[in-house]
Amino acid sequence: MTVLTSALTGVTCLTGAAVPAWADDDPVATTVTLGEARIDPKAAGRVRVEIGYVCANAEEARSLTVSVEQKDPEDTTVTAFGSSRTEEADIVCDGTPQTRVVIVQSKTYNWLPGVDAILTATVSDLGATPPAAADAKRVTLVTAE
Repeated sequence: MTVLTSALTGVTCLTGAAVPAWADDDPVATTVTLGEARIDPKAAGRVRVEIGYVCANAEEARSLTVSVEQKDPEDTTVTAFGSSRTEEADIVCDGTPQTRVVIVQSKTYNWLPGVDAILTATVSDLGATPPAAADAKRVTLVTAE
């Protein structure tokens, strides 16, 4: 548990929130941390999700997937859902903290501002220990400025 919680350091998400400090004596573990999510002001079907991650081994297969799900509080039959998978070549696995913004396009309905959504992010790095890490949280989506 200590390895997972102390693997990121010095990373600052786009919102300015710091990720916990990197401890030099800890082995590099695969980790992922979700930041904020904001609806694209020009395209209500897209949401920008901030993530931070670390993975150690660049030699093995790796994957970064982010998904967002949001139910319409006024119509329970309506669910906006989308996921995005980053190309393997674009995932830096060298033991250093990385940050990025991933665009998730809803495949069903536009995202609703002011409504809660569930964010999930998974980083898989088959050569690392542990070989995968995930983070999930509930956020209220707002429109980006």
